[in-house]
Amino acid sequence: MQSFKLHLLRLAREGVVEVPGLPVRAYALREEEARSGQGVFYVVLEGELVIDLPEGRYLHLKRGEGAKVSEPHRLLPVEKAVLLQVG
Repeated sequence: MQSFKLHLLRLAREGVVEVPGLPVRAYALREEEARSGQGVFYVVLEGELVIDLPEGRYLHLKRGEGAKVSEPHRLLPVEKAVLLQVG
């Protein structure tokens, strides 16, 4: 079996990083994105992010924080954010 080192943050700043065989991807979020809620887990690797939820609720995540979201939502970067998404 081959081993490798993944510079996830650096690669995610440059484009989308996907892990073969796993529902994991990392990418830089530069503008708003609407999402359906399918039990997604986000971790902010860099920057800040607001997750806009139904009924006027929201989550404000900073670097190193994460959240699981299971309802429709919008991702709004406060500043350029780099996210790790699982699910």
